[in-house]
Amino acid sequence: MWFKNKIRLFGLILLFLIVNMSISACEVTQSGPRPNIVIILTDDMDSSLMPYLENTNELIGKNGATFTNYFVTSSLCCPSRASMLRGQYPHNTDVLSNNFPEGGFRRFFVDGDEAETLAVWLNREGYQTSLIGKYLNGYPVFAGSNYIPAGWTDWHALFYKKPNEAGSFYNDYILNENGPLVEYGGSVEEYSTDVFKQKSIDFIEKSTVSGDPFFLLISVYAPHGPSTPALRHAEMLADQAYPQKPSFNETDISDKPGVIQDLIANGDEIDTIDADVLFQQRAKTLLAVDELVVDVIAKLEQSGQLENTYIFFMSDNGFHIGEHGLSPGKGLAYEEDIHVPLLIRGPGIAPNTIITQLTANIDLAPTIADMTRIKTAGFIDGRSLMPLFQMDESKTPDWRKALLIEMGAMTNTSASNFKGELSPVDQTSLPFEFEFPDSPNDYYLIQVGDGTYRGIRTDKFMYVEYNNGETEFYDLIADPYQLENLSTKLEPAILTSLHTWLEQLQACTAKDCKTFENNPPVELENYP
Repeated sequence: MWFKNKIRLFGLILLFLIVNMSISACEVTQSGPRPNIVIILTDDMDSSLMPYLENTNELIGKNGATFTNYFVTSSLCCPSRASMLRGQYPHNTDVLSNNFPEGGFRRFFVDGDEAETLAVWLNREGYQTSLIGKYLNGYPVFAGSNYIPAGWTDWHALFYKKPNEAGSFYNDYILNENGPLVEYGGSVEEYSTDVFKQKSIDFIEKSTVSGDPFFLLISVYAPHGPSTPALRHAEMLADQAYPQKPSFNETDISDKPGVIQDLIANGDEIDTIDADVLFQQRAKTLLAVDELVVDVIAKLEQSGQLENTYIFFMSDNGFHIGEHGLSPGKGLAYEEDIHVPLLIRGPGIAPNTIITQLTANIDLAPTIADMTRIKTAGFIDGRSLMPLFQMDESKTPDWRKALLIEMGAMTNTSASNFKGELSPVDQTSLPFEFEFPDSPNDYYLIQVGDGTYRGIRTDKFMYVEYNNGETEFYDLIADPYQLENLSTKLEPAILTSLHTWLEQLQACTAKDCKTFENNPPVELENYP
């Protein structure tokens, strides 16, 4: 008996030591230096342009993770950026377009959403935080010329001017430089991507000297129109052709909703030559961005920060050029507009990782919070991507089955959470809040009212309901280019299930969003 008790005592002591060693190891991990975060955010970049970022693909993609199913939940700049900063769907940020009253910087400011953003959460935990480049569309309209949002310790934001003073944001632009406004001209040295690069390098050096962890959001304007390349790249890529899909200038659009047919009819025709020239210009602007990535990573390495830094490369939304006969633009639920690039490298992410799960811009804030071990708000709709990096290849994580895609304020459903008042004034009467020089077609669906929409994107299909009751359904396995709208051919039970699921998603908040994303109606679990 004495011998058995001695063995039992020895076992208890051993267990105690193991547990304490585990706790100590955990504490070391949690109390170690917090990682830095660098985001390189492009503007209106679709996936077809990724081959022209050779260094970016090598330095970030091959040295980290490439996401093959990453989406924006709204394919306009301001809603996408607001979702990124707060981890919420647009119906919860209330930023549903680029312009007030349905969106824009002014909506974000008026609603007080800037009081709780990723920058605020990180700064509370001791991070130095810097935004360099574009912030939200219309900034700083209504807030004052010298306004700096909460949470940012370093601020160099593009300043929106009135139309008769507007520059292209490549040259002849203004930055709010930590309060004062600084004008930049048209010289070679003042090309905005290069200016943003140098300011980023300066911020990294300053933060390294201070010893504080840092969050750096480099928000370049490329490849947004007018797609002005740096002078050194102006003559390059002249032989590149736009990679046309079978949907390019689709001839039979009779199955498309009337609002889409109206958009096509009101837009400019685009032929192969037009598409090639625009594509070349857009690609040229990214050559300077590729150089920025090289120099920023070199600075991180030289300063000893690279191994403790997560680096994100992504776009705020995509862009279509001629698909389905549409003139160049964005703002739609089609793949070219919502399916965008995302690359991430950093501690614990194995090289050449491929992530295939449905992921979105609403996941960025919770992912960065997870990486940096900070506290966030309880309103977040998205989820951390970290489990996707750490999962066993033999196991499939419990992950979302669908994403909500939305645009504009819906007025024909009680499920709309829009908090503002719809204005009877034509949005074109507020040109100073429009992104210069976006095509009016980018806002056509919102302007006509009937074209605002909500949709569901899964691994297998896309379903969309427009404000006027029209619908679209595409089987993405059989029809990845979205040529045949099957919504009128679906069984009534399937349509009812799609509508019910969409109603749940478009009104969801926080944990409920995750629940509804993960649980399709029974009829849709293996459909189509």
